[in-house]
Formats: sequence, structure tokens, C-alpha cells
Amino acid sequence: MDKIIQFLFLILFPFYPLWAWLAYTTTKLYINKIVILLVIPIALYLLITQKNKFPKYLFFLSVFTIYHLISVFINDLIPLNTNWLYFILSDTNFLACVVFFIIENSHFDEKFIHKLNRSIFIVVVISLIVSLIQIKFPYFFLNPSLYTNLDYIGYIEQGRIFSIFSWIDLNSLGISFPILIAILLSINSTEKITFPLTIISGIVVSFLSRARYVMVSALIVFSQLFFVSKIHLRKKLYILLLVISSVLVLIGIAKIYDYDIQQVIENRILEKGSGLASARARVTSYEVFLLKFPEHPLFGVGPFTRLDVVQLLRGSAPLIHVGYLSYLYFYGIIGSLFLFLSIFFLLKNAWLIGTRYVFWGSLYGLLSFCFANITFVYFNFSEMGIILAVIYLKYFNDKSLLELSDDKKLQGILEKNKEFLENE
Repeated sequence: MDKIIQFLFLILFPFYPLWAWLAYTTTKLYINKIVILLVIPIALYLLITQKNKFPKYLFFLSVFTIYHLISVFINDLIPLNTNWLYFILSDTNFLACVVFFIIENSHFDEKFIHKLNRSIFIVVVISLIVSLIQIKFPYFFLNPSLYTNLDYIGYIEQGRIFSIFSWIDLNSLGISFPILIAILLSINSTEKITFPLTIISGIVVSFLSRARYVMVSALIVFSQLFFVSKIHLRKKLYILLLVISSVLVLIGIAKIYDYDIQQVIENRILEKGSGLASARARVTSYEVFLLKFPEHPLFGVGPFTRLDVVQLLRGSAPLIHVGYLSYLYFYGIIGSLFLFLSIFFLLKNAWLIGTRYVFWGSLYGLLSFCFANITFVYFNFSEMGIILAVIYLKYFNDKSLLELSDDKKLQGILEKNKEFLENE
């Protein structure tokens, strides 16, 4: 069964945006609705046929998902055009729980990881190419919902570039792409040609997105190159030179395409033309949260923004625009605690793997996800980047257990030899 799971995950998750495009253009279905039907039978098979592993992060994420679904039911928030079963199968974190269960009860060998490394690099290069094309042709490989829906047309008018990720979700570029970069930076040697191309792709694609949180997320994942102590000073200087060269490449590309970098810096990063509207929206969110959270502190109001809060936000945002505060308002201290504990144990596992194997990709990728939710609300664990980060953690966890087993076997042999020599 491991080989089947490895094959499915290898062709599916690295290329998720491409499969999402194919699913939408051929069936008009959202990719998650197809994937959940693929993974549920696999999860049930593993549940029935073997002793199951259920790590702490998955336990708390599953409890939170159940809490969320109960809250939806109690507050009667299921849309009229759907039913209870369809709603559960469409829930992103239900999908995440099923996929994580499969990952934690499967084995991923070194050969699979090498193939996964190459696949992620291919997707990053495709992302770079598509982003460059979208400078001149903004509707190229763009999900039609962005330019046919009035709620999203503003993003096109702002000149935002979503690369290949608009087929998954508008936020997928900012969540999954930095994680892909974090993984590649952690596994690739600085001597390989893939390394500088990864840096160039990370800088160019994140800047062209025109989204501040994407740019900051890129900075977070790049920071691992300077904080990892085992990288020599000479290599760190080389990396710094690569970053500077990548910025120069970005400037060169901008000149070729007549792309106004200064305008992006002033309008999107510094918000000169909007009077810091984005920052003010978040300040307002803090103020409204402090006012309304004490009314339902333990269990929250349910996963929707009540009319009184919308009115207090005064049009700055349709909800409390800080992920952690929004979830505390939705689910209260009790419900949010389950989610926050899940994130804590994921980060703890990623930290332990980083310290033992010098693989920091999952940690820095997950940190970028945590940062992103300071600026908006998107705790979607079924994002391809998060799933890939968890796959790498599982690979290294299994490697650690195997090494521990080998050490015990060696220790047993040495003790037997010692006893034999003493008897002689």
C-alpha cells in the first residue's frame, strides 16, 4: 500500500495547481472535492488493516475540526443549497485530517523524497515562468472566477499576479509557494544550479504578487540561510550575493517588461496612495476584538461574523482581519486552543527535525504560514505546501526511529560480545 500512496502523493500534491486547473476546465469541479473522494477509501483501508499512529498535532487538529463542524450545526450555518454530508466533505480541514492520517500511517522512502525534491523544483520554475508571462498577459492561466466575479476583480485592477496558484485559492500563492521555497533551500546544496534559481524564483514571484504578506513570508523562509549555524560564513556571503543578484535580475526584468517597481513599493508596500488603509483595518480589528470577545470568551459565536461586528468594523473589512483574533472570536478560548495546540506540536516536531537533521524547510515554511495569519484569516491546513511540509517531517521522523532501532540492535550485539568475552 505504501507504494500506491507514494505514487499518488508524488503525482498529486507537488503539481496540485495544475491538477486544479485540469479539474476545473474539464469538470468545473474544485480539486478538493475530487481529492477527498480519493483519499477517504485509502484512510479507511489503513484504519482497518493496521495499527494506527495518531500524533498530537493531528489529534488536536481533528478535535478542532469536529468542534468547528458542531459549531456550524448549532448555529445553522450550512448553506441552503447543500446538505450536511456534502458540507463535511467540502471542509478543508476535514480533508487535511484525512490526508495527514494517511501520511502518518505510511512510509516514505529516500527514493520517493528525491523524486519529490525534483517535482517541487519543477513546480517552482513553472511558477516563475507563468508569473513572468502574466506581467504582459495578466489573464494567462488565471482562474476565470477572478475576472468574472466583482468581489475579486479588484485584485486584477491592482495588478496582482497569482502565477499558477489561482486555481486552488487566492491565498495559495502566499501560503504554499513560500513553503516550497523553504523546502528547496533546505535540501539543495549551494553548489547546485537549482539553488540560485530557487532564490531568483522566490524573490521574483513573491514581489510580483504585490502582496506584502507574501513578500514577508519569502523573507522568513530565506532567513533560514543566515540563521543556520552550520552554513559557513563564506557560503553566507555567497548567498547574500545571490540575493542581491536576484534583486538586480528583478530590476532587469522590470525594465524589459516596463514594470513599475517604484509604484509597487509606494502603493502596495508603503501604501502611500491609500493612507495606510490596510494597517488601519487591522488596528480596527484589534479594537473591535477587544470590545466583542469578552461577550463570548469560552466557546465563541460560531464561524461567522455577526452584524454588530461588521458595523463596528465600518467597512474596513468584512471580518476581524487578524487570523488568531478572528478564530478566538469565532470559536472562543476552548475551540481555538485545539487549533493553536495543533500548530504548536507541528512547529515543535519541525524544530526537533531541524536540530537533528539540519532540515529547516518545514519549520520555516510553517512559520511563514503562522505569520500570514497575523495579516489575514486563512487557517487552511489542506494547502499543498503544508501537506508537503508534513510529508518531509514524517520521512525524517521515520528515519530517526530507524536509526534508534539500529542503535539498540548494535548496543545489544556489543553487550552480548562483552558477556562472551567475560565468560572466556
